[in-house]
Amino acid sequence: MKIMPILFLLIAAMAAPVAAQADSRWNNAPYVSAPPVVTETPDELKSRVVEISTFPTDLDPRIWDGDKLREDVRQRTLEVIEYMFAELKLKNVTIQSVEVRGSNVSYEYDDAADFGVRVFLDTSAYKGSIEDLAARIKSYNAFIEVKHEGKVLLHGVPLEVNFYVIRSARLNPVKGVGHYSITEDKWMERPAVQESKFDRNQMLADMTGVTTTYNGLVTAYFADKQGFECSRWKDFSKSLGDYRNAGIDKSGTRSTENLVYRLLRRLKVNVVEQSSALALECQNIHWSLD
Repeated sequence: MKIMPILFLLIAAMAAPVAAQADSRWNNAPYVSAPPVVTETPDELKSRVVEISTFPTDLDPRIWDGDKLREDVRQRTLEVIEYMFAELKLKNVTIQSVEVRGSNVSYEYDDAADFGVRVFLDTSAYKGSIEDLAARIKSYNAFIEVKHEGKVLLHGVPLEVNFYVIRSARLNPVKGVGHYSITEDKWMERPAVQESKFDRNQMLADMTGVTTTYNGLVTAYFADKQGFECSRWKDFSKSLGDYRNAGIDKSGTRSTENLVYRLLRRLKVNVVEQSSALALECQNIHWSLD
């Protein structure tokens, strides 16, 4: 994966500002008015790399009482899920299990980590198309994200909920990776301290490459929003996802790639979310008529 900084820098070169007169209409409400560029200095990035790769030795006490999920957290989570599920108004579908995995079920959380809950549905009695239902659930998850993301806090920890019709292999318990059943209030897999396989020098190089690419895209986009090819945002986001997944598959959650991805979400500008937001704005502008 050491070629990643070079690839991102090549993309950055392709994303150089275009010689065009920006149309001010697209820099006024409801559109983003100022380029959301990454402003951290090299020294600040270096400090953040050290910070993101320094891990706690206990589970988050805001969520856990020792190794037991706090009862008020468990009950409130189930209440929220019951409310959300009722909104779907599904016939012959029930909640099969409610589970949580991620940073806050491990020794890798920080103040920005969310409580990522996964709700698996029992569709054994469902009469309709499972594929159509899965598509509907995917849209509902997107709706939940827009409506509630970062707004439901459990002792300061954001609650994130996603519903699933099908359990893919990636959602199954993995040995040593914390996985808790909220439904049964017990561990499905206890967390182990993961092996550290990151290289801080490589992390800094990758961060520099990614942020340079991102800033180049932002500059080009704001120079001519209507002339910008929206697929460039999607390509960038996909490259980040592929980069992260390759690192996890090869070296686990404490890989260089996964930690870089996490840090990109914790900069003054959340590179991951902002890229998706600008991709959506770009599409809306392209659909508009002069």
